[in-house]
Amino acid sequence: MKIGVLTSSRADYGIYQPLLNKLKINDTIDLEIIAFGMHLQENQGNTIQYINEDGYEKVHKVGTMPEDDSILGIATGYGNLVLDFSDFWIKNSYDLVFTLGDRWEMSAAIQASIPFEVKLAHIHGGETTLGAIDNIFRHQITLASKYHFTASEIFSKRVKELIGKNEGVYTVGSISLEDLNNLYLPDWSLIKENFDIPFNEFVLVTFHPESINPSENKLFSKVTYFVLEQLKDNNNILITGANSDAMSSYFNEKYKTLELLYPKKIKFVKVLGKYNYFKAIKKSKFMLGNTSSGIIESASFNKWVINVGDRQKGRLRNDNIIDVPFDVDKILDAVSEISNRKKYQGENKYAKKGTTEN
Repeated sequence: MKIGVLTSSRADYGIYQPLLNKLKINDTIDLEIIAFGMHLQENQGNTIQYINEDGYEKVHKVGTMPEDDSILGIATGYGNLVLDFSDFWIKNSYDLVFTLGDRWEMSAAIQASIPFEVKLAHIHGGETTLGAIDNIFRHQITLASKYHFTASEIFSKRVKELIGKNEGVYTVGSISLEDLNNLYLPDWSLIKENFDIPFNEFVLVTFHPESINPSENKLFSKVTYFVLEQLKDNNNILITGANSDAMSSYFNEKYKTLELLYPKKIKFVKVLGKYNYFKAIKKSKFMLGNTSSGIIESASFNKWVINVGDRQKGRLRNDNIIDVPFDVDKILDAVSEISNRKKYQGENKYAKKGTTEN
């Protein structure tokens, strides 16, 4: 059986990992990785290198990403990627292709696949992010897919409503949470040395641009800057880079400035990689930002999360989340509140045993 796996970012590749490890050693499966999007971007850490290091027999590289992160730049990049994948699908065929999540690059790859009737299996469908344009992309991918592997029953119900039938929908849990407690994570001392991180205790910060009303991102990046500048008085801060969405450069430039001004207190790393990032979550005092890892993975590491803005609005919440708007005072009030709490001990609603086997 020939299986293709579409991966457009460090985030989805990290989520796929437990499944890829099992597919790779299955003698009945001819596995090919189809890499594109942020994997091929220098300013996103050129993460194709991590895929190549994992030793797959065949890795395709498809298309390029726009240097321009304006709204027009993203729209143009979407169109160009549809053209690139049209050429790819006409030359390559599979028994099944895995797709994951909701990013615009993934949507472009799927959009191009529809006329070629590529048989798709969608992971993490049925979820809702009312505050992000990703919501449209995710549901579009769902409608184009034959099989659906969701993280919870509520998501399976939504998928069934979207596609108008019950067949082909399976509730398996989130792949990234499988065997998380037994996962080998690097020693923090090695991560510190590799990324030149000057501290052991820190707040882990990941902000991405808001994709609905993206013109507000200039203001949101300034709010983020002022928050982090004040937060550094009583905390060390480890920041990971923003995704390639509209106006992401506003955030990344602010991070670079903060690191330059406060090198002993603030460290900006574009890409940590999955296992280093998981170790960083485990080591952190708490998480601050608007990333999906705060929604999905953080509870399994017993961490509190301050989720800022609307990017994750509408998503299934664990009880470790404090939601606040992009407001300096309200974010700092949440920091004061979270600093006095004991370790989070609740469940993770996205976790389910035997995900990849299922």
